[in-house]
Amino acid sequence: MLALLAGCYSPVRPDTSLVAAWTTELRGQQPDDAFGAVYARGQNRLVFVGAAHTEAIDSLTFKMINEAYASYDVDAVIIEGSRRSRGPNNDKLLQWVTSQSQREGRQEGGELVASVRGALTEGAVVWGGEPDDTQIRDALAARGVSSEDLLGFYTLRSVPQWLREQRIASPDDPEARTLIDAELAHNRERLDLPPTILPSYATWSEWYERTNGKPFGATFVLEETGPLADGGHGSNRIAAAISGVRDAFLLETIADRLNAGDTLLVVFGGSHLMILRPALDAMLGQPCYVGTELSSAAGRC
Repeated sequence: MLALLAGCYSPVRPDTSLVAAWTTELRGQQPDDAFGAVYARGQNRLVFVGAAHTEAIDSLTFKMINEAYASYDVDAVIIEGSRRSRGPNNDKLLQWVTSQSQREGRQEGGELVASVRGALTEGAVVWGGEPDDTQIRDALAARGVSSEDLLGFYTLRSVPQWLREQRIASPDDPEARTLIDAELAHNRERLDLPPTILPSYATWSEWYERTNGKPFGATFVLEETGPLADGGHGSNRIAAAISGVRDAFLLETIADRLNAGDTLLVVFGGSHLMILRPALDAMLGQPCYVGTELSSAAGRC
């Protein structure tokens, strides 16, 4: 039936050149909390929940996910943080989701778990919306971003997580050297890079100083890992290039599912919806609803 419905529509054609850059201006336009957009395609819909990443069950993000499933006959959901190459309803992902618990009003795994559990209840198919790391590597190489810059940034972006988890007290904590060496080895494997690229903490710290114009340590700030195209740090521009590849890939994944005839739910961070709006509008026309009340949107869309 889905294939028959898909044949009734001309295929949508994603134009990745219309994916917006994440800039301070665009960031300033993003709502403070979750929001969504609904696009009509014949009898099918694209419902995009721009999530505010959270584990709070009573959050607007969780409310919108629940309303999306209650209001639309969702055939497929695309989630952030999982690779598309793992295929539909990846067993490892589903097993992990099943193992996540709720306690004190919080859901381990946040909105990803809520999205997948909703899909299982609905009978919808779960797809990852992320490219493989080697796809990111190759796409960035075509844009002139070196493997050294990619590996350096992949490692730098773990520093905020280590701080949150209190694995290090500060960026100049001696333990950071050990963690960075281990992360370099892990990321070289992910990216399929030779051991000669940033082989040690010493070479990585030299890369960092060349990139951001200061030694790594106490002056590190969290915004250095953000994907702002007009950010004040060299690492911002590497992050922005990675973000551009991810969002172009997500746009193509959305088009693939719509061309298969799916009514589609996408749950990604709100910045991705902001970035993709120009490309989605060009591909599908203006959304029939933008806001936070998806139950009321169903009556209009």
